[in-house]
Amino acid sequence: MWHALRAELAYSRPFLLGGLGIATGVATLLTVVFVAVGDDGPPDHVTSGLRGVFLIMAPMIVGFITQSYRFEERRARLLLSGPLKPRQIVGATVLLPVVLFAIGIVASGLVIGVGALVTGRFEYESLNIVGFVGGQLFAYTQIGILAQEATAARAQRRLRASFAGWAVLVVVIVLLAMLYVVLAMELLTWTHLILGHLVVSVMAMMASVSLYEGRTDFTR
Repeated sequence: MWHALRAELAYSRPFLLGGLGIATGVATLLTVVFVAVGDDGPPDHVTSGLRGVFLIMAPMIVGFITQSYRFEERRARLLLSGPLKPRQIVGATVLLPVVLFAIGIVASGLVIGVGALVTGRFEYESLNIVGFVGGQLFAYTQIGILAQEATAARAQRRLRASFAGWAVLVVVIVLLAMLYVVLAMELLTWTHLILGHLVVSVMAMMASVSLYEGRTDFTR
């Protein structure tokens, strides 16, 4: 599985480097704009958080790109021609967003840290902004994989598996909606919301692994 994960990372490297490069450029441009605006601009924690958001968004967007290419190129059949099993392939599939998420956290953390060193102030609230956006995109990436597997199960006439997949998909979407409603009512903290994103993501990951192991056709 780790060999497959490394292969996926190697495949995604050009997209990842390009995305991080663009995000760094945008963050730099934002810094110039905020400096030019001065005191009339947004609060410091917002400016710091926005710079970090672009750096965590870039890897997660790469996760969405690899999802579409994975189905178009039928890479599963190529990997199955070797010693890999379906469980190992889907393990690499659901773990790739985890690695991309970690890369985004490190990149955004570096940007926020550099900003804190330059200004002499560390704005803790900026981490909430980055964590919210990153956790949200991570959850959506895992939900996308689950939707693909539920669709594949329906196309392969595995009706029970398809029903279970779509049921889990509905549950995680409802849970996300409830989290946002409760947050708007100020009954949750940002930490709870970030943890909620992770719980939803794990639910989607487990369902995706189960559906993939029951596949009868790896071209869909």
